Amino acid sequence: MIEPQRDGILMIDHPMSDSLEQTQQKLWQAITQAIRQHNGLPFSEFMRAALYQPGCGYYSAGLKKLGQDGDFITAVELGSMFAQTLARQFAEVIEMVSDPVIMELGAGSGRFCADVLTALDDMDKNGRYVPDCYLILEVSADLKQQQQQHIDTLPTHLSNRVKWLDTPPKQPFNGVIFANEVLDALPVEVFRHNNNEYQRLVLQLQNGQLVEHWHTFPADLLTQLKAKELSLPDGYRSEFIPYLNNWMAGITAPLHQGLVLFVDYGYGRDVYYHPERHTGTLVCHQRHQANFNPYHDVGAQDITAFVDFTAVAEALKAADCEVVGFNHQMDLLMGLGVENIISAEGDYSNYYAQATELKQLMMPNEMGEKFKCIAALKNLNMTLSGFKNNRLHNL
Repeated sequence: MIEPQRDGILMIDHPMSDSLEQTQQKLWQAITQAIRQHNGLPFSEFMRAALYQPGCGYYSAGLKKLGQDGDFITAVELGSMFAQTLARQFAEVIEMVSDPVIMELGAGSGRFCADVLTALDDMDKNGRYVPDCYLILEVSADLKQQQQQHIDTLPTHLSNRVKWLDTPPKQPFNGVIFANEVLDALPVEVFRHNNNEYQRLVLQLQNGQLVEHWHTFPADLLTQLKAKELSLPDGYRSEFIPYLNNWMAGITAPLHQGLVLFVDYGYGRDVYYHPERHTGTLVCHQRHQANFNPYHDVGAQDITAFVDFTAVAEALKAADCEVVGFNHQMDLLMGLGVENIISAEGDYSNYYAQATELKQLMMPNEMGEKFKCIAALKNLNMTLSGFKNNRLHNL
């Protein structure tokens, strides 16, 4: 693994298992080769390699990522309540459009897809709410295999509707685009504000070790950063997603009519770049422990950054979508009647499990306020039940 040393130098230590060691060695070779080839590697490209390098990045290698045996637990992995509740929001949209399709970005284990399709099927046995197709846009071959195994447990009339994509579809569709904890995994540029100028974090090699250096931003990235109109103290360090408008345009272009819904942890811009948050928002997860060293165990831990939801709203607007909702996860779930999903029938252990899941999803000190939800409509005029309590003023 890679451990930080004095003077900003980062050193390689030995991973724990032979298979993991081989994977990390391949990743390290790819990173160092890129540094030598380009005379330095921007942090965004380091993060991209650490997470997505084919065959050896965190999301590309066959490491256990989700659940109790992995590195972190998402709302989806707590149980079926999250998906059952959001299915109600999807159903409202499906009623409004023709030939409905759901497209999920980064579907994790596939559980959300399976639970949503099951919930929509249960709402109306005539198939009124079941989409014509459920598209999964997945860049990880390892996760795609896990998803396929999960989807195969569904009844045939549901599993046959699921299709996998490597890129957004070229044909337009109506319906829903959904992503849970995807935005936080998009590679970010790390910057600092120094002497009234923005500087870009670039990694170099020194005696076989990674060293942080600060370079001048290319003009296009500097324009994106300055467009945020930030007022930052000297020495302030943080992040932003480069080319977010381009990414959003590509994701939403196929949607002709429908809903775009993202759920993730983050803030509106004023809170995101608050003066007290002067070290940024980068956080890593490994074996359910958080740390703030992205150079530790590269390829064997998740690297994320909190989301600037104001930037997401701007990107949605630039992609011809109308941002209509922003709120806490607990507001979204309450608006959709999550409390009505708990069943008092059956044994007490089942009721206790549901109550525990609800608490984790809803409590402010759990996921309730940490996770935010942003909704945008495209060529569709409707009221979303999940956004009755709206916090658009926080964007």
